[in-house]
Amino acid sequence: MEGSDDELLVESFEPAVNWNEALPLGSGRLGAMVFGGVKSELVQLNEDTLWSGGPRDWNNPKCLETLPTVRKLVMDGKYAEATSEATKMLGPDPQVYQPLGDLKLEFDESHDTYDKESYHRQLDLDTAMTDVNYTIGDVSYLRQAFTSYPHQVFAMRIAGSASGSVSFSVTMDSQLMVGKEVVGSKYITMKGQCPSDGNAAQVESSSKSSANQGMEFVAVLQVEVFGGTGKLHIDNQTLRVHQADYVVLYVAASSSFDGPFKDPSLSDKEPTSLAFSTLEKIKGLSYDDLLTAHLADYQPLFQRVSLRLGNHRCIEGDEQEWDQGMVMKREGANQGNADFGVQMDNSENVDSGDKDLSSWEHIVPAEIVDSKRVETEIRASGGMDEGASLHKPWKERISTKDRILNYKEDEDPGLVVLLFQFGRYLLIASSRPNTFVANLQGVWNNQLHPAWRACPTLNINLEMNYWPAETCNLAECHLPLFDFLEQLAVTGAATAKVNYGLEGWVCHHNADIWAQSAPVTRDPVWALFPMSGAWICLHLWEHYTFSQDEEFLRKRAYPLFKGCATFFVDWLVEDGKGHLVTNPSTSPEHYFIAPDGQRASVSYGSTMDMAILKNLFNAVISAAKILGEDETELVSKVKASVERLLPPRTGSDGRLLEWVEEFQDPEDTHRHMSHLFGLYPGHSITPQSTPELCDAATKSILKRGEIGPGWSVAWKTALWARLWNSDHAYSMVKRMFNLISADEKEERFDGGGLYSNLFSAHPPFQIDGNFGFTAAVAEMLFQSDETNLYVLPALPLKQWRDGLVTGLRGRGAVTVGIRWIGGKLQEVTVQVEKNFSATRLLHHNSKAVTLPKSASGPQLYTYDGDLNLMRSGSLDDPNEGGRMCIIL
Repeated sequence: MEGSDDELLVESFEPAVNWNEALPLGSGRLGAMVFGGVKSELVQLNEDTLWSGGPRDWNNPKCLETLPTVRKLVMDGKYAEATSEATKMLGPDPQVYQPLGDLKLEFDESHDTYDKESYHRQLDLDTAMTDVNYTIGDVSYLRQAFTSYPHQVFAMRIAGSASGSVSFSVTMDSQLMVGKEVVGSKYITMKGQCPSDGNAAQVESSSKSSANQGMEFVAVLQVEVFGGTGKLHIDNQTLRVHQADYVVLYVAASSSFDGPFKDPSLSDKEPTSLAFSTLEKIKGLSYDDLLTAHLADYQPLFQRVSLRLGNHRCIEGDEQEWDQGMVMKREGANQGNADFGVQMDNSENVDSGDKDLSSWEHIVPAEIVDSKRVETEIRASGGMDEGASLHKPWKERISTKDRILNYKEDEDPGLVVLLFQFGRYLLIASSRPNTFVANLQGVWNNQLHPAWRACPTLNINLEMNYWPAETCNLAECHLPLFDFLEQLAVTGAATAKVNYGLEGWVCHHNADIWAQSAPVTRDPVWALFPMSGAWICLHLWEHYTFSQDEEFLRKRAYPLFKGCATFFVDWLVEDGKGHLVTNPSTSPEHYFIAPDGQRASVSYGSTMDMAILKNLFNAVISAAKILGEDETELVSKVKASVERLLPPRTGSDGRLLEWVEEFQDPEDTHRHMSHLFGLYPGHSITPQSTPELCDAATKSILKRGEIGPGWSVAWKTALWARLWNSDHAYSMVKRMFNLISADEKEERFDGGGLYSNLFSAHPPFQIDGNFGFTAAVAEMLFQSDETNLYVLPALPLKQWRDGLVTGLRGRGAVTVGIRWIGGKLQEVTVQVEKNFSATRLLHHNSKAVTLPKSASGPQLYTYDGDLNLMRSGSLDDPNEGGRMCIIL
């Protein structure tokens, strides 16, 4: 598709064999993994509500009985005994995310062999579409696919360059299938049912009884054949296409899920009629109509942020040659976000052979190519020679897999851009309004027993999924997390009462679509983590600080704040030294060696607990003041509590302590960086306000080392960025580009990196590393708190010498564009969308300026590299046209 940017392509020159090589598509609710086979095409499908089980009572009354004993053991220093006793406070495992099924295409004998040199498949992040191209004899073939959020269908178009050249059979299957039939002349209906308990040793779809079964689901395939000689035949439970010019496939899916509090077996929702209703809504619409709607929905989200990075070494006088024009356009984005586009003046770079900054045009919306034009263009390739010329640009490129392999040598900044934007793409694809949260694998899963049940894991992974939502201008994609938190607050109120005898609400480290809020089973080292609700509440506060949306704060955030704070002001206990602490307390998934030499995980007042509560209580106090509720009894208790929280402490070696005492750490290189929460994603440790704690944090990260799973590497990147340490941040960026074999599925803590399709590898696949990387790169380029904006705080001067980023968001309802050459800031533009009572300071290196205040509405400010104000204007000024120009 024309208009796309090469740096936004995930590419391969061979079909996928392994699921970890397939290309992901998603509409938030629907997910698809496109393999791109020639003789046989496989598209593995997901629907985000397909979970085993149903709502249940997972709370444990014995927890309340056990709590005083555990607390006493902890305060007596008997940590191993406390850990053992705490197992009585645990409960059942959460349920399991299930696969929808497979769309399978088998092509005729003409596809037994093909020109392997002609093969190319790609995922275009700019259009959220996959393309598969190959040539057989004189015929070139093209398959395009996308998932539509507006119409909630998966769509694939299959075309050949010669009339009547498209023949194949198509069917659907599922590991959970209970029935399949051809309906009418062009539909296949596949019915399935999730297990009533996904934690059973085996899930046997063939031996289901009619009683006590889990969620029902249906997928419906619709086949449309085009071309004068094209025909569609029914063969048992398969549809066969003969001699078509091109074919369009649509898949719609639905389930009996009717919210987290209703048993799906008692649901009034009828999945079959719902799926057919979805297809009925696209009746009369062409593939091109759906594509137009898809791009109109997707591109305004994705194109808000543009990033270009280069390692071009400028020579004297080069700066005058960077004369491309960037126009940042405000389109009135949702949720208080600015919507940016970039237009080009087509100026040429003095070094046209250098791809680093040769163009910025990829933000321009991609041209929509209709079916007739596709057919005309692909037929124009004619014979084999012309077909080869059609693919010539691909021959000049290398696969994404090889780019990852080459990164240690060439340190290609374009690959960093691709992975950064891939994270934004995945968030759009797996988390849209009115869908379930992005789980441990986003929305993609092909297994009945995926790693860690593909659950939202709340002691880092779910939160990390949403780290880029605000900074990277995708606030709408944050909304499913808030919906989920509201559900957890309902179940969590029962958990607070039954397990702990307290008011308010609480949730722990693992959850599922049924909003499980109680501790899960087996080991307190991960299960006994009642801090996750407080952590996610900070995402609510982040959404407010970025948007300044007081209605959101009043109606959605603050009610959840109050329930969470109500629990925690009563959960805190005295430590006997004048401080309030949590007890029992763990540092997620990390054991220590107690003074008596025994391994334990339960103590009191872990550094992470204290940092989360400090950030939460300060957010509650700030929100209450904004809303005029700062004189309530609850807020008074919060104010009193925050002053007495156990402060962070350093050990004998200068490191930040992870636990309340300087316990021996048997895993100094542990993957979790929990005790550094206050540095990132929190804000209680900063270079400006707590330099001594930053020094302790630095020593802590150095001791942990660089090795770890993909998500841990991403977290460390963000931590170094917050310390304004560009060298170490970039070292972690390099660590991310470690190619993991698609076959590697065994859990490892020392080998994180990327699969060839750019999925983050723990291994196995775990999507939070993708989201964490995107957030971390944004932190390297731009940071903010509620009054300060920091430009290029952790820029790797040698590796990213030249660059441009537009559309990153800052707290205080601002959006920025930043341009630098040779490591030197050239221009920064700040778009202030809302008036703000506090003073805003713009920082770069040791310089700082105060942004002007205006009572006239949203403003645009442009500064030079020395932070001198060059231009300013009102977004509401008709002469400005809502546009701001940076002359490069």
